[in-house]
Amino acid sequence: MMPLADIKVLDFTHAIAGPTATQMLAQLGAQVTKVEPPGTGDSFRHYTEHAGLPGLSIPFAAVNAGKRSLTLDLKAPEGLAIARDLAAQADILVENFRPGVMDRLGLGPEALRALNPRLIYLSLSGFGQEGPLKDRGAYDHIAQATSGMAMMNATPEGPLKIGIPVVDSFTGYLGVIGVLAALRRRDLTGEGERLDVAMIDAALKIMGSAASVWSYTGQAPKGTGNRGFRLVATAEYYACRTGWIALGANHQHQIAALFTALGHPKLIEDERFATHAARVTHYADLKGWLTAQMLLHDAQALDETLAAAGVPAARIGEIGDILSHPHIAQRGLLHSATLPGQEKALNILGPGFGPSFPRPEGPATVPTLGADTDAILAELGMDKSAITALRNAKVI
Repeated sequence: MMPLADIKVLDFTHAIAGPTATQMLAQLGAQVTKVEPPGTGDSFRHYTEHAGLPGLSIPFAAVNAGKRSLTLDLKAPEGLAIARDLAAQADILVENFRPGVMDRLGLGPEALRALNPRLIYLSLSGFGQEGPLKDRGAYDHIAQATSGMAMMNATPEGPLKIGIPVVDSFTGYLGVIGVLAALRRRDLTGEGERLDVAMIDAALKIMGSAASVWSYTGQAPKGTGNRGFRLVATAEYYACRTGWIALGANHQHQIAALFTALGHPKLIEDERFATHAARVTHYADLKGWLTAQMLLHDAQALDETLAAAGVPAARIGEIGDILSHPHIAQRGLLHSATLPGQEKALNILGPGFGPSFPRPEGPATVPTLGADTDAILAELGMDKSAITALRNAKVI
């Protein structure tokens, strides 16, 4: 049995953060009903510059497989009534509009929790539902900029964002953690919950240690490029004769093993490199030596040599290298999804809890816009003539 098999989720989300949260709930077994505007749907459906079909971009499919799609005009009284009926039956509602939008529609947390006291209402936004920045819009790279993440990722040329929407995704996961905690509390009290998760909070949570360093010292950690967290040259990225290698030797025994594997076991006795403090002080000397050494090797062969020597290291590859590796297949991270109109199956990432965690039966389906509208309205007790009338009025 999937852990959330008896849970109904009403999904008013779009883009990445919200759909990431609701997809994780779907992968835990919840029935997720995604509410989308008639005609256009979630704007993320149309990000086909990355890959996909009209109305079914692969980025959209990656975070929405396994849900049902209901089209609904929330500005129409009939659409609003349907949304309220669905909320009355839901366990969880997730939305990521700007603060105040759901209240203006009549679907805010107070209105719906008065209707359904057991409802867990999760709002995801750029800066949260309260505070002087709450009305600002935010995308992932804006959150990276505001939080200080881009500056911590800086090179001498200037600040850099991380190349994937890491804040968007973590915001969704943070929302799921809150929902699971609220479900547990509801088991004990019978009461629902109001959850407010902001991208800025999620970004700072990712940077938790840096936040504490600044709070304690008053000094913001500076961008270190590809240097590891301990700031030693033995934990950094290097060009090889062919390819690139990531070294991760932080501790004394690892650094000694690295020098030995490179054919220079006595280097650990050099006073410049003998202790952690000395290696930080003489960073430029050690980096220069390692830069020259790495150019003598092929990255793949060096990867294998260092692994055998117990040195944390890896050839720097592309995402396809690891996704096609048998290790990932054995881990069970890739799940199959059906992309309507296509014979080729789509791989999506599962919840990431390891191969022993239960997984849904059969492939998840990526919903075309409004694919489940009639079925969902029929479950609310509407007959075909009523559904046809709503469609003719462009409510659905």
